[in-house]
Amino acid sequence: MFPVPPSLRRTADEIDGWLELKCPDRALTRISDLLDAPDARHAGLAMRVRALTSLGRHDEAIADIAELRQTEQPDFAKLHDWLDLCEAWCRKRTHDLQTAIRCMEELVARNPKSAIGHYNLGCYLALAGQRDRAIDEVTLACGLTEELREHAREEPDLDGLRNDSRFRDLMQKRRGFR
Repeated sequence: MFPVPPSLRRTADEIDGWLELKCPDRALTRISDLLDAPDARHAGLAMRVRALTSLGRHDEAIADIAELRQTEQPDFAKLHDWLDLCEAWCRKRTHDLQTAIRCMEELVARNPKSAIGHYNLGCYLALAGQRDRAIDEVTLACGLTEELREHAREEPDLDGLRNDSRFRDLMQKRRGFR
C-alpha cells in the first residue's frame, strides 16, 4: 500500500510476515525501523495499525489512522477505503458508533459499489437502532456480493434485525430468486 525503500524492504517483509502469522507483538518489535525512516513511515504506520487492531489497542490505532489520513498517495481512493474501514472497526470497539457510521457513510459515498462498506454500515446502523437504514444497507451489500448474505445470517451485529420480516426475507433469498 505504501512504498518502502529497498534498504528496508526485508524489514517490511518480516513485519508483514509476523502480521500474517497473527503475531502482532513480534511485528511491533520491528516497526520502529520503518517509523523512524521518513520514506518508510507511512508503511510503518499502516503495519502498526494492523498490529494494534489485532491486539485490541484501538485508541492507539485511531491515532495512527489520523496521521495516515494526512498523506497523499497515488491510489488515494483505495487508501481512504482502507482507512475508513479500519477506523470504523476501531470506533465500534471504542463504543463510538456515530463516528463508525460516519466513516462508512464516507466510504460508500466515495465508492457506492463497496459491498463491505454497505455491509459494515448496515451493521453499525443496526447496533445504533436504525433498523430501516440498516436493512437497506445490508440489502445493497448482499446485492453487490452474494456471499455477504451468509455472513449476515450469523452476524451478531445484525441480531436486532432478525425479527424484521424484511430481514428474514433477505436472508431467505438465493441467487437467481431475487
